[in-house]
Amino acid sequence: MATALNAEQAGIVKGLLARGEKQHDVAAFFGVNAGRIAEIAKGYKFADVVPPPKRELPTPAVVSLGYSSHVVLQALGIIEIAIQSARARILAGHDFEQDRKH
Repeated sequence: MATALNAEQAGIVKGLLARGEKQHDVAAFFGVNAGRIAEIAKGYKFADVVPPPKRELPTPAVVSLGYSSHVVLQALGIIEIAIQSARARILAGHDFEQDRKH
């Protein structure tokens, strides 16, 4: 079980708690002791960290799967954007061979 959370994760903790998630569920999501979540909730740790916008928080279904699932979904979103961009460039007739020559 991990023992420390970083500032980005603390922001997610704050957002999940503000949304109404239970502390023990948030602790399970990150694989930490519930005491770490309580420290953030009470402002003992990461008091200056602001939660991300609600749209960037993991969905309740993802919370039940764990933090690694959240990270994988974020990565897949980035990959999806890259694929859409490449598809659009191909359909617009972009010359990828010309890119390789530079």
